[in-house]
Amino acid sequence: MDAIKPATLGELPDSTAARAESPEVTALVDRAKGGDAEAFSDLMRLYERRVIAIGIQMGLSRDDAMDACQDAFIKVFRYIRRFRSGESFFKWLYRIAIHSVYDHLRKNREPGVVSIEEVDPSVTGRMTDGAPEADRTIASAQLARQLMDGLELLSRQERIVFVLRDLQEMSTAEIGTVLRLSQVTVRRHCSLAREKLRRRLFP
Repeated sequence: MDAIKPATLGELPDSTAARAESPEVTALVDRAKGGDAEAFSDLMRLYERRVIAIGIQMGLSRDDAMDACQDAFIKVFRYIRRFRSGESFFKWLYRIAIHSVYDHLRKNREPGVVSIEEVDPSVTGRMTDGAPEADRTIASAQLARQLMDGLELLSRQERIVFVLRDLQEMSTAEIGTVLRLSQVTVRRHCSLAREKLRRRLFP
């Protein structure tokens, strides 16, 4: 399998596009299950940037996030024939990607250092809308740095729920499906994560 090419986070597809299971995506999955290497490569190009973004937001360095992404797609390539047609491919992929990210986090003694340039600008931009351009740029960088630092306060489950819910903009139901948790549990983790971050950002 070809190595994953570097991706620019600013080029990430929006959450709706990344989640959409169009007939074309379904056809690609079916072809990939049949051993079509070109179809599998197309699936990688469709989803790899978002998987890398999850790794970075979870605390990996950019290089480690790319390694985790490649490991995830190796597993997808190995097990795609077991994927049941009719189910959501992206949820199946994300579950594999999340485990791959945590495998890399466990290998590292210290969490990866996340630079502001590696944070998806659409995330920080939403936090500071309405401020003058120069002030907004500075505030975005500061807030993003504080936010990523604050993620260290969260438990494993709180962190992943926060990233998927507030940074990846997945719904509570989708997160519950991916993590195999009840929606009540997802909401509880999300609430605890937000409260901890709120205390850290606005003491």
